Amino acid sequence: MVLEHVQNKNKIFHWVLNDQNRNSEPEEILRVLRRAAADNDFIAQLTDQGSLALQGYDLSQQAKAALVSGDLPWVEARVGKLTARLRTWIDRRLQQEIW
Repeated sequence: MVLEHVQNKNKIFHWVLNDQNRNSEPEEILRVLRRAAADNDFIAQLTDQGSLALQGYDLSQQAKAALVSGDLPWVEARVGKLTARLRTWIDRRLQQEIW
């Protein structure tokens, strides 16, 4: 009986933990965009390394792909309309002729 109770607690804990991770993804996206707006070296890493530059950020594969490709509609659907400053990386990405 105790083992079942512990297992149930673990399931609840994991569910809560996963839910928190999903809720934090918009903030992680904004964190990437804020860093890119302030750090030209980070922009170079995003350009050269793609999603490898996003290691250490808690992002889904979809979020990484959208950020690396400059998918503005996808990003704004998750975080809301971006200011010009937060669009720094996306605007630069869309100006690049790297596909």
